[in-house]
Amino acid sequence: MGTLVKLILTAGGAAGLLLLLIYLFQDRLLFFPQTMSEQEAEQAAAREPRAETVQFEMDDGTELHGWLMQAEEQPGEQLLVYYGGNGEEVSGQIMEMAGPLSDWDVLLVNYRGYGMSGGTPEEEALYQDAEHIFEEAAAGYERTAMMGRSIGTAIAVRTAAIFQPDDVVLISPFDRLEEVAAEAYPFLPVRTLLRSEFDTASRINELEHMLVLAGGSDQIITPARTEALLDEYEGEAVFHLLEGRGHNDLHLHPEFWPLIEAYLQERS
Repeated sequence: MGTLVKLILTAGGAAGLLLLLIYLFQDRLLFFPQTMSEQEAEQAAAREPRAETVQFEMDDGTELHGWLMQAEEQPGEQLLVYYGGNGEEVSGQIMEMAGPLSDWDVLLVNYRGYGMSGGTPEEEALYQDAEHIFEEAAAGYERTAMMGRSIGTAIAVRTAAIFQPDDVVLISPFDRLEEVAAEAYPFLPVRTLLRSEFDTASRINELEHMLVLAGGSDQIITPARTEALLDEYEGEAVFHLLEGRGHNDLHLHPEFWPLIEAYLQERS
């Protein structure tokens, strides 16, 4: 067998092995759980007097951990549930949201495998967890809202399509995960490899209205993916492209929280 043939076969075998590994371990490339100790969880709650720790038990026995931050005035009337990004441990949002969302009870629950939550993150489980938590937590509230960021926008849209909250805020949303992956890895057959869909576009028209914020310099979920989602949307969308901000610093734009506050206030 010639040297060239050997090289081709070796390269082909290596490529095949790489694709197999990507397929088998893709969840590790998609989810980046940040864990925390019980002491760290208590310290996170202690930073904001209105925050208290909460736990939810899922149907399979998995316990999910988070925080409920009560409104400064009239707690128990308005609830906003937040769905974070794929690398986000959500306790950081306690102080971030304390001021801008002081009129709301805010529920922050870590996904499976994140923070002190048990289990392992997987698409369908995250959807089911979100439904379980919202149904339990939202009972008795006069007004509800959902806010999702990055991969959390797919979870927010799926959950909102079922429960129809009063308000939906999407931060860096996308149409379909396969399209995001295809942009990031154009040299790989990602549409064949991906098991997770996170297909926001398939449910988006079950929502009547929403606020959408995206970063003009986002290289992870590019503006093109957000705009592709909006192209498929037939409802009422308020869309702001915040220039000069990327995927991880969008919330630092001076208009980020004022736009969210104004939207929620206008719809009250």
